[in-house]
Amino acid sequence: MKPEHQTRISLALAAALLLSGCADTSPATPSGPTPAPPPSPFETRDVPVIHSHVYQATLSNGLVVVVIPRPVVPVVSFRIGILAGSSRDPAGKGGVADLTASLLNRGTSTRDALTLFRQIDETGGNLEAAAGRDMTTVSGKVLTSDLTSLFGIASDMVLHPVFPEKEFRHNLLQARAGLMDEKDHAGPVARNLFYKTLYGDGPYGHPSSGTLRSVSRITLQDIRTFYQKEYRPDRTIVTFAGDITPEKALKLVKSVFGSWSPAATSSLQPSPKADGTKPLPSLKTILVNRPQFAQAMVMMGTPGIRRNDPAFYSALVMNEILGGTTTSRLNHVVRQKNGLVYYIYSGFDAERHAGPFFIVFQTFAPNTPKVIALSQKLLRDMKTKPVTDKEVETTRNNILGQFPFRVDTDDRIASLLLYIEAYDLGLGYFTDYPERVREVTPRSVQEAASNLLHPGHLVTVVVGPIPKTGMRPNGKDIVVQ
Repeated sequence: MKPEHQTRISLALAAALLLSGCADTSPATPSGPTPAPPPSPFETRDVPVIHSHVYQATLSNGLVVVVIPRPVVPVVSFRIGILAGSSRDPAGKGGVADLTASLLNRGTSTRDALTLFRQIDETGGNLEAAAGRDMTTVSGKVLTSDLTSLFGIASDMVLHPVFPEKEFRHNLLQARAGLMDEKDHAGPVARNLFYKTLYGDGPYGHPSSGTLRSVSRITLQDIRTFYQKEYRPDRTIVTFAGDITPEKALKLVKSVFGSWSPAATSSLQPSPKADGTKPLPSLKTILVNRPQFAQAMVMMGTPGIRRNDPAFYSALVMNEILGGTTTSRLNHVVRQKNGLVYYIYSGFDAERHAGPFFIVFQTFAPNTPKVIALSQKLLRDMKTKPVTDKEVETTRNNILGQFPFRVDTDDRIASLLLYIEAYDLGLGYFTDYPERVREVTPRSVQEAASNLLHPGHLVTVVVGPIPKTGMRPNGKDIVVQ
């Protein structure tokens, strides 16, 4: 006699076959037209580099959700990005955005700091908040099974922070201590003076962490006012990458952020459309004497380009040829051939506003004037002499070869999705990027160099033992003690 469960399976199969046979011989039942499926809330594009798709949806309150499903392992990375970085700091109070971000995990209306840390730890995931120039970001990574819990904590930090006064005082002291420490390091000193000289009171004129003077002016009310004004759903982007479907991601975001209403005041100011219309700075050198250093740190450059400028890709190739890689002209001539520097590189800080083009190097102090002169010559050559077909082809191939490594982990994908949305690069980025790189020609590289490199307008900051460099103030130079 067959076991009971086998008998049940056999009877079920027999009944299914009988019904199937009856259906084949019965007259068709009249029916109306098949209803059209509901429209998808998602805009979708291919992501060929990882054989997936990217999905984007916008909530009724303006919050944007972007997802790339990648069910390789049961882990999800997410980012909550708010366009409320240091570029939105109140005048004279640089560091407000940074301090606000540092207080998000210090207590909410339903959780104190200790409870937040304990609950984050219980999920086995990690959760961090930080502010940059353009954006404040809450970053998380967790097993799929604990995503709802960790994302709920992250959303609570964003929606219901209470900014306790004791925690504010503690973080303010930490910020001041960090800024005091930076004064003894050449890199931050050079970078902060460089940006301040180029941009003054503009959105990138002060470091994200502020300065000792600006941080000393910040009050707890400044933090609360900044939060109320700048943290809004229509400035918020949520991205997911990993073991999650677009539908689940959207449902999760709606469940916690769907009722978030924008404040009645304040609106996001658009990035300037023509940063290049501002006059170029005068040629100047800033000397910062640090006799305790053996080496000199130098940062030199001019205003650059916005990330969504159509010329960005030609500028990218141009910079890679000039100083963006270990095989670049700057590295080959200054470091490898002449042995004058410990390192040297160039770059574009291309963000929502036009960040700078810069060259950075560190050298034995007496070599400083020679390296500056050699770097200026290489800049002039790049600006005036055509690049070769081979240089452009090799550089394009190198850039394209590196592209897959930008999307090889869920963390990198989640961050890249946030970057794409925040900088208005479009969902087609994953196909546009390689296509735009392939379209770069020697002529377009030369045009980028001609428009963006200005050797006669360089702002140069030198930090180190100035007397040992042999450099002397000429009446035009600025000396900082």
